[in-house]
Amino acid sequence: MREIFEPTFDEIEAWCQTFVPKETLYWIDSTFFEELPSSVLILPRGEFSRHPAYKNPHLSNAYLTWMMEESVTHVVHAPSNAIDGLRHDVKSRLLEYQVTTNRGLVLPLTVEQRNEVSDDAIVEKDGQSFIVLDESNWNKLSTETRHSLIYRYAKEWDTWEGERCDERTPAHLVTYANTFPIYEGSNCLAATLFAATQHEWMIHQWIHPETFLQTIQQSGFETVTDAVPEAGDVLTFWNEQEQLIHASYCVREKLYFNKHGQVRFNPWKLINHDELLKHWGSYRMRIERSV
Repeated sequence: MREIFEPTFDEIEAWCQTFVPKETLYWIDSTFFEELPSSVLILPRGEFSRHPAYKNPHLSNAYLTWMMEESVTHVVHAPSNAIDGLRHDVKSRLLEYQVTTNRGLVLPLTVEQRNEVSDDAIVEKDGQSFIVLDESNWNKLSTETRHSLIYRYAKEWDTWEGERCDERTPAHLVTYANTFPIYEGSNCLAATLFAATQHEWMIHQWIHPETFLQTIQQSGFETVTDAVPEAGDVLTFWNEQEQLIHASYCVREKLYFNKHGQVRFNPWKLINHDELLKHWGSYRMRIERSV
């Protein structure tokens, strides 16, 4: 039986506390160089992509770095108030550029919310008002507005519907099934390792494929062929380049403990076989079984 669920007030408030990083980033191209103050860092796109400080999921998930438009050649790392001193036309062009190049932390506002926000943080595009967030203007919003913005944004990431826990659901999964992480980074591999090993701390990690595969092997799992998923199996999904892109845990026949992504707005869910295949059925599936 399926159930509808949603984040609690406390979860939304926790999201609000860390939703906007202290590090303020803007996407630019070379036409902005002469207008920017010396108090900012201008990173070439390639260097930004390789820099370990900017690969942290707290930053990459907030700014949606993987969605950056090809026209972006550089990234500005600035104090949150650094652009306040720019000429009005330059600041407006900079903020508009964030909207058109898919920088994260650009959220649509309702008419009521628009009246709460200063004009110098707003971009009007296609009849919609957007706020380009930084730590300063985020903290100036009312609690009600912050909660409303993050609630609507979170709903874009996943469906808040899953299979209901029952007496057959393993106890260690009941705590997490159909709930949300508080912090960024917990991904499908972490969720699957937790489900398979019962080591709770693992569910909160940002786990990469080789680490996942090594840990599964260390935990006594081996690949089985010509098999149908059964309780306790780990399902892995592989693309044409033989890269591991997803994993899920079989709770029982056609029921899985799963997480669809690494952002906090992707819940840990119990899902059925149809939902699993809807998202991942186009990839090659492999079954790992404890032997």
